[in-house]
Amino acid sequence: MQTDPFTLSEQEWEYSVAVCLLTILSAENSNLQEKANKLMSLFEKMRNGPEGLQPSLTGEEKNSLSACITYSELIRRKKCDVIEQRYNIKPRLSEEVTLKVNELNGIVEHLNVGAFQKRLRLRNKIQSGKLYISDLHFFHNNIIQMDGRKFLDYLEMNEYMIRQWNRNVTRKDEVFILGDFSIARGRATNEVLSKLNGKKYLIRGNHDKFLEDKEFDRSLLEWVLPYAEIQDNRRKVILSHYPVFCYNGQYRRTKNDDPIAYMLYGHVHNTQDERLVNEFINITKETKVTSRWHEERSIPCNMINCFSVFSNYIPLSLDDWIQLDSKRRIEMTAGTKK
Repeated sequence: MQTDPFTLSEQEWEYSVAVCLLTILSAENSNLQEKANKLMSLFEKMRNGPEGLQPSLTGEEKNSLSACITYSELIRRKKCDVIEQRYNIKPRLSEEVTLKVNELNGIVEHLNVGAFQKRLRLRNKIQSGKLYISDLHFFHNNIIQMDGRKFLDYLEMNEYMIRQWNRNVTRKDEVFILGDFSIARGRATNEVLSKLNGKKYLIRGNHDKFLEDKEFDRSLLEWVLPYAEIQDNRRKVILSHYPVFCYNGQYRRTKNDDPIAYMLYGHVHNTQDERLVNEFINITKETKVTSRWHEERSIPCNMINCFSVFSNYIPLSLDDWIQLDSKRRIEMTAGTKK
């Protein structure tokens, strides 16, 4: 029995092309890249075909496009750790890839991607994960100048931060907010929280006064705590709004000598206090201690500032924060030595 062809609208065709180009650029030397290349050849034929010909896909081509869409969504949401686990690919992240992600984001804003994916019967669900961010400061006009945020006012800032969050967080992701989420009262904060994807957990910060407002809906948060310790892919993660210099598990390592605990914090933004934290980290890492087996070794000091400005207001995974923080602290240390 012959089935009707799966046709693409002009917007769906544009989205599919962008998805395939992103896959080709990022998933080098992989089966996914091969599928995307074949689809691009097909899309080029569609573009150069007879005027009025509506692009259509076979069942196999639909499956290939579904795979490329899933991969591109993971790239858009910066889930490189999930990509490596699922596809055994280390994605290429270049300026060209970033530009293609931005282009895809623009297309997504004008297309009901969910409806298109439903038509495709896309079954490759994006794996959920734990994400972290701190000091968003919704509704805070003064913070724009203090942090050097490039917004005219808090209205523009709020809109941008919500957009960045939802582009990169799925409904099933767990997002741990390390304090100073909003300076507004309960009702306004409820409105923002209800717009944000994911299951949200809050470590209370010094500016989170909305928690005391009777109109604040606590059901929008999974929990609110002053401090927490969780597990993330067999690693202990210490969560605190304030930096904890001697945190639980700091000296512990795996059998492969990798650190087993990470301390995630906020509060200090990108101020002199953060530079002092960096000095402490460097001094601690250079300090040698003797183990119970009389081995001399350095002290792990994995303190990571999850300041929202550092990640362009995107909640990131622990692995992404480790990578971003390492690069930033190297640049910070190099700057102080000049």
